[in-house]
Order: sequence, then C-alpha cells, then structure tokens
Amino acid sequence: MFQRFFDEGLAQASFLVGCDRTKQAVVIDPRRDAAVYAAAAKQAGLTIAAAIETHVHADFVSGARDLHETGVRVITGPGAGLHYPHHEVKDGEQLAVGDVMLTFLHTPGHTPEHISVLVDAPGEPSRLFTGDLLFVGSVGRPDLLGEAQTRQLADQLFDSLNRVMALDGAIEVHPGHGAGSLCGAGIGKEPSTTIARERHQNAMLRYTDRAAFVAALLADTPPTPPYFSRMKQVNAAGPPIVDPSRRLPSIRPAAAAALAADGAVIIDLRPAAAFAEAHPYGALNIGYGSKVGYWAGWVVPPDVPLILLTDDPAQAQEAFVQLLRVGLDRVEGVVAGGFEAWTAASLPIADVQLMSAEEFKRAVERDESMQIVDVRTPHEWHTGHVDGSVNIPVGEIPERAGNLPTDALIVTICEAGYRSSLAASLLAQEGIARVASVTGGMAAYRALGELAT
Repeated sequence: MFQRFFDEGLAQASFLVGCDRTKQAVVIDPRRDAAVYAAAAKQAGLTIAAAIETHVHADFVSGARDLHETGVRVITGPGAGLHYPHHEVKDGEQLAVGDVMLTFLHTPGHTPEHISVLVDAPGEPSRLFTGDLLFVGSVGRPDLLGEAQTRQLADQLFDSLNRVMALDGAIEVHPGHGAGSLCGAGIGKEPSTTIARERHQNAMLRYTDRAAFVAALLADTPPTPPYFSRMKQVNAAGPPIVDPSRRLPSIRPAAAAALAADGAVIIDLRPAAAFAEAHPYGALNIGYGSKVGYWAGWVVPPDVPLILLTDDPAQAQEAFVQLLRVGLDRVEGVVAGGFEAWTAASLPIADVQLMSAEEFKRAVERDESMQIVDVRTPHEWHTGHVDGSVNIPVGEIPERAGNLPTDALIVTICEAGYRSSLAASLLAQEGIARVASVTGGMAAYRALGELAT
C-alpha cells in the first residue's frame, strides 16, 4: 500500500505506506488536517501505527501531534526534541511494519535532525523518502536556522547527499516537496525520481568539491517567508489541536465590521476585479485558490482574528483549512451574505484602481507621475522589468511601504495580476491612498510587444 498526498498550495507531499498482509501503516510527514490519512487507511482496511517526521518542518503545521492524540506513535530524527512524546531513531535503525521494512538514515543538512526513510517491501521497488534533503532536480536549503548554523548545515548537506547518491541507482526517490516550494531552489514538477536520474540531471549533485557546492548552494536560496521561524517553534512544541472540519460560523456584517474596527483582518477571497470595484474598507485581497494559505502566511500577522468574505461558503471552508496549515488558527467566521450583505448594511467600503496593460503602457510612455512597484520575486525581477520600477516582493510590502513616495500614484504589477491585487490591498491597509494594480501583469505587458529591461 503506497499513497501520495499533495497540497498544491504549499507544494507539500506526504505519504501513507502500509502492509497489505498485516494491515499496518505509517504516515510520512503528515499535514495538519490529518483526518485525510485516517480516511484513506480506513478505506484500505489499514491501521496507522506510526507518524514519521523527516524533520521539524518550517513551511507547514505538522499533523503528527494530532495523530499522536489518536494513539499513533511519533518517530523523528536524532535531536528533534519535540515537546510531546516521540521516539528519536538512530542512524541505521529499522522498523518492521508487517512485511514492510523501514530503514532510517540520518541525513542532516536541511536541518540537524533530518532523516530519510528507505522502504523495502516484497515485490515492490525500493523507495527512499527524502523529506527536504533531495528533490527532483534540486536539493534542500540549509539556511532556515539562522546564519550561525548555515555553513555547518551546508557542509552536512554535501555529505548526506553523497551518502544517498551512493545507494542503488534504481531506488525511487519521493521528496517532501514539489515545484513551487520555498524549501529548495528550482524544484522539478515530477512527483518522484530515482537515484540514477538525479545523478544524471541534478546540477547540485555534480559538485565534487565541497567549497564549490556550498558556494553554489548559498548563492541560490529562495526567499524566506516570515512565518517559517514560527512554524519551527509551533511544530517543536506540538501544534494546538484543532478541528479542520469545524463549520465556520456566519458573522453578521455589522458584527464583522465591529471586529475589524477592533483589529480583526478581513480576507476578501473574491477575484481581483470584484475586489477592485468595491470591498470592505481595510480588507486584504487573497483571491480564492490553492494559494490562500501560502500568501496569508507571508502577510497576515499570526495572532490577529481573521474574518473571511466570499460569495461561496464552500470556498470559505477550504480557505479555513489552508490557513490552519500555516498556523493561522484564529479564523472567527465568514461574513453572512457575502459582500452583497455588507453593502446592504451600508458599511464602509473602498475600491482600488485597475489599470489594463494598454493603459499602463500609455502611462509609462507619457512618463506620468507614478511609482511602479514590481511585487514579483527578485529572480523574476532580474529576468526583466519596467524601467523606473522598484522591486518589493509582495511579502515585504508591509515592512517597506513606508519607503514609498506619498505624493505619487503607486502602481503595483506582478506576473499575472494576483499578487499585485494583494499588494495593492496591503498598501491601502498601510494608509497609501492612491494605489492601482495592473491587470494581467507583466505577461499582458509583454504580450503588447513591450520588452522590459
């Protein structure tokens, strides 16, 4: 029994591995809404015996604590130091789950306690679950524990990678993340790979010199969301037990407005165009989709009450689960009746100017008095940007908004328009009165034949 679970928003993979004969199973790197594993196990007639953490995660809230509360044994690497009952394996230690044999390899580098799990079963290919050590076409980052430990972890990563590369080339590799994760640079889209394939295609594995490897690794680390350090603490302590299936209460618009006046944040899940036309005053626009939790983790303070606004209650429930996955637990409810009810109650509203790519082009040509804020990543920025723009990645808007001019129109632009709408809402929340967002972003601008520098 082998099943992969993938969270598109956080590009995070977890796994259920079991023995068909004894009906025992383990979960590797479970996410917080852990009922999904219990449901899959029940459907297959399995009993979950253990939850294995390849390391203390930084990018999502682990479900191991939840599984522990149901009687599941938690297994971690040496030195993990979780603040709830768990077993720390030694390098080379084995665990038999019926006919399935798990061998734990201590593979530090991404973190000191990191382990990889080699799984062998009769009639099945050998599988290596590499967590955040080795990805498809990439390797883990060593810098999430601070500058003081980065060099040591990078050295350890070099050794750990060499160790797993010495394994049989036919072994399947199942990493803990896919394309889009910030736990490694340039991760491939394929769900799995093999040792042999990575030897051949992974550029970071071609370095035979330790110093050259470390230099290349540290020269290409992705940006770090501010919530990552908090996730480490939450997962080590053991996340609070929550019920992701809890039905969100409906909050009357007037009550929601009162909560917002007292410091709650309204997250408007509607599309950018609807948000721009009109939205609750002070709301953030994080359009519904798989990335609600991802972007909220970047820009939403961890301890403020949250209120969701959408015209589809089902979207609110899914967004709630995504927010829980990044440790944003204080979701108070959803605005009853959506934005239509908000306007019917004559509550404060605001709008954001939308600028088409054509209008943006004309404004650039006329050299109008505006400050263009490109909210893409530095890597995207360096591949081409509009002359005169400044690069402030959307996650840095709250801390850098004060550096922007107050006497000019601020125009936000990203690749397609989603992040620029969020950035515009953040700027408005920071008190900047004149804000516009470019619909279609750089993609639409380039389609006009405009070449960015």
